[in-house]
Amino acid sequence: MTGKIARRLKTSSILTLFASCTIAQAAQSETEKLYDFDEKVHYYQTQIDDNNYHLEIQSDDYKHFKNQSVFLLRHAQRLCRGKDFMLKVTDGVQEYDRFPTKPRKYQPPLTVLLQCETVPAKN
Repeated sequence: MTGKIARRLKTSSILTLFASCTIAQAAQSETEKLYDFDEKVHYYQTQIDDNNYHLEIQSDDYKHFKNQSVFLLRHAQRLCRGKDFMLKVTDGVQEYDRFPTKPRKYQPPLTVLLQCETVPAKN
């Protein structure tokens, strides 16, 4: 009796170990909603392929735009694992006025295409 119980416990613990070792990563072309605690930025990330990403940083206020920009550069460096990268901003660049004289209109999210450089294959 104790042999059967021990065998079942061993089997279930091995299955639990395998299940916990899987890496949680979004599939390509699946959008993830994420949050960066350092820069306090909400963003959506879609992996187009191994070297291309679509990022949409949610705009919340004018003063926070600096944090969003810094986050974008640091996050691009992280996604490309230190390789060179190219950013193409498609929407959401805010104007910078120190003392605005009129109310600001709604700012769209900062939308960016990120392309990591690839190393050419040697023949």
